[in-house]
Amino acid sequence: MIGLPEMESLAFDVDVWTAACLAAAQGQVDDASLLLVQKACAEEARWDGVYILSVLAGVETSVLIDADDKVFIDWGTAGQVTLQPPIGGRSPFKVWVHTHPRFASYWSVTDKNSLSLGATILEKAIVLGEPGPKFSTNSSYSEMEGPFINDQGPLAQWTEEEPVDWDVWYDNNNIKIEVKA
Repeated sequence: MIGLPEMESLAFDVDVWTAACLAAAQGQVDDASLLLVQKACAEEARWDGVYILSVLAGVETSVLIDADDKVFIDWGTAGQVTLQPPIGGRSPFKVWVHTHPRFASYWSVTDKNSLSLGATILEKAIVLGEPGPKFSTNSSYSEMEGPFINDQGPLAQWTEEEPVDWDVWYDNNNIKIEVKA
């Protein structure tokens, strides 16, 4: 099991976290405890938990949160997961988060295609990888200044932001990391 800082503030206990980690490590991405933990982490914007589970599973995962804060989870392959607006979800979608387990945080060709297709229904996107999360905001939904992913077309609406180190992300979100000597 991998530790999750300040887990006591989340809607599950250490036993459920341990079961989720074991299920992920065994590739059982449809396991009830794994899905419960992933959903709880998404509801609290604890993207570190989502990323840890993806790394343990060795496959990309996608979290989509709709206009009513309903969480939709999808699992892909070791190298791909696409944005798939779910049946029953209501747009505009607040955020699409997906992972690049053990790889860089960047907008791949598949990601850019997804962002292009989601330009009219998606407010924010995050890719979780190393060294930490990479954010992009759709300027159609809020006033944002560049740089943008592209100079023209739908990607000209999406900000091109640098990845944030996980340590900085923890600091920015007031999550204390216990350092063991």
